[in-house]
Amino acid sequence: MTLEKVRVSIATNPHILLIDSAHTFTLNGKAVVRVEAPSSMKNHAPIDLVTLININQSMSWPAASQTEIPSRLDLLKNAMKFIIRQLGDDDRLAIVAFNDKVIKENTTGILEISGSGRMAIEKKVDGLVAMGDTAFKPSLEHAVKLLDDRADKKRAGFIVLISDGLDGQSKWGDESITPTDPIRGLLRKYPVHTFGLGKAHDPKALHYIADISYGIYSSIVTDNLDKIIEAFAVCLAGFKTVVAVDACVDIWSNSLLITRIDPGGYILRGSSGGILVGTLYAGEVKDFIVYFSYRTGSWSGGYYTILNGINARVTYREAPGRQSTTTDTCSVSLPIHVANSSSPPANPCPPYPMVLQQMVRLKVLDLLISVLKEFLVLKGEAASAVHGKEGGDDPVLQAIAASLLQRKWKEFKQSDESWKEAPRNFVNLGGIDEDISAMVGILKRGLGVGCIHSWLSSNQMQRATATGGLPGAHMVATGQFRTPAMNAMVQEAHRHLAREASAHDAGTSIVCKRAVELLDGINKRFDLWCKLDQELPRTNQPSPHQEEGHESRDLTAVLRGDINRARQHDIYLVCMSIVQCLLYGDTTHYGSDISFFFYI
Repeated sequence: MTLEKVRVSIATNPHILLIDSAHTFTLNGKAVVRVEAPSSMKNHAPIDLVTLININQSMSWPAASQTEIPSRLDLLKNAMKFIIRQLGDDDRLAIVAFNDKVIKENTTGILEISGSGRMAIEKKVDGLVAMGDTAFKPSLEHAVKLLDDRADKKRAGFIVLISDGLDGQSKWGDESITPTDPIRGLLRKYPVHTFGLGKAHDPKALHYIADISYGIYSSIVTDNLDKIIEAFAVCLAGFKTVVAVDACVDIWSNSLLITRIDPGGYILRGSSGGILVGTLYAGEVKDFIVYFSYRTGSWSGGYYTILNGINARVTYREAPGRQSTTTDTCSVSLPIHVANSSSPPANPCPPYPMVLQQMVRLKVLDLLISVLKEFLVLKGEAASAVHGKEGGDDPVLQAIAASLLQRKWKEFKQSDESWKEAPRNFVNLGGIDEDISAMVGILKRGLGVGCIHSWLSSNQMQRATATGGLPGAHMVATGQFRTPAMNAMVQEAHRHLAREASAHDAGTSIVCKRAVELLDGINKRFDLWCKLDQELPRTNQPSPHQEEGHESRDLTAVLRGDINRARQHDIYLVCMSIVQCLLYGDTTHYGSDISFFFYI
């Protein structure tokens, strides 16, 4: 069976260049170069996954949105077990626990999942205990070393970093990490996908780490188990469907002057027009805008198709283990019509929808980046006011950021021509509008700027991620960036949660049924003790025929004492049966018996 190839295609705007034969002028245009991975794959390519779990002290805190006992670490353990069970027998996994250093006793090497490996890793996860502070660099260095030291490097290597804390040792950002800093080269070796739990983590740092390494940052502010598992499921589905590595797109033209290429979150390879894309998952699509210009010459009137337009080539290696390089190329020519007129003709072709959509998306990215920059300035000024103390994102600052974003977004929609043109060209941008409105709402609730960083990460890399509480029925969450495999894995995550809930309910039902049966039996015994107690003669009203200290009266007192002790024991059993059901959060089976218990 021949595997489908990664394909490259080009869409131009405009379709036809209209030129006036009497004038020489510069034409400007745009094109979108699309790289599309096949939606299916023959076999799952095995992976090596290193998971870094931050077990700092705050991971022991109760989950913010929960009213029961589980801590954030308890939820994470449960979510990790889902991931462990979804990995294939030919995959390998390492668990690295860290706070401000790597916790060696809670850390494994890269272990085979098959055999006893799965059970050993789950046991290691169960043993995690929250303690200490947070520092990312030691764990990242350890993860890269684990992957570098593999004897067998045929598997694709990935790193996942999960944290709810602030790095107390390093600052992460271009203003703190110089271009020559060794950590940059270290993070370029393997994609690092970062997950921020809760509203107190540092989205700027986690986004920066993911961005450098071609990973994705996900913000999970709700602290709900289903949201954590769903975010992990999207990420894991990508790992399990790698169809190409070391992918690179080259773009050039023999007739046009390429003035700019917008690679989004990817890296341009020098001035050659190459974009380093890296790893591609099955079903993924990457679009890049190419800006070009052309200086017209002296041509006679008529139609020409001689102008060579844009050329593109994608090179990559197929699923890990295959060293040969595969290539796909395409080109597009621009039809030209030279008109004999006194003024340059207007181009009658509407903007190409794909080009228009990409232009708007990139402008929105720039707008959000500007809002985050202003937010960081405000945050720095606030920190200076308290003698440089660095803390979490103040709710007042977030409210200011919400107002700033709301105002800038309104101005953008009123002034940007691309946004106005979209409806006229049947381009639906409603999902972006919903996302921005949701971001404003999240900031107003004081839940942090993680939602903005997560949206940026997803759109810059054109890859699905958890969007920090944004609505789920729009472009980013379920449409444009999620692949079929990701949707399937999310459905499996929901089935897993449903099975767990069903098992929990079944266990609760069994325990409560037994407790109610016990309670009914105890009630009958309690009625019996009360009846016997009433039938015994009162010791404070002796019979006139009985002398004080009479043997029958002494026997009555002994029996009454035994009855009272038996009754107290039954009351204790009532307590225990009710506590059993209260621990499972279910009191519906008791009916009026609970009021009877409290009456006692």
